[in-house]
Amino acid sequence: MPKYQANAYLAHAGQIVKVGEILELTAEQAERLGDKVTKVETPKRKKEKEVDAS
Repeated sequence: MPKYQANAYLAHAGQIVKVGEILELTAEQAERLGDKVTKVETPKRKKEKEVDAS
C-alpha cells in the first residue's frame, strides 16, 4: 500500500496518528481524507545488475 504523511491529527486503525507521522492507506482512504494526508514518494530501487561468474 502507498504511504502517506499526516497533515492533521487522525484516528487510524484504533490509533492516534500525529501530524508528520507516516501511515499506509489505500487510494480510496487517502481520497476520503483529502488534504489531511500527503502521499510520500519512495525512491524506486535500482535493479541489481547480474554478475557473470566467469
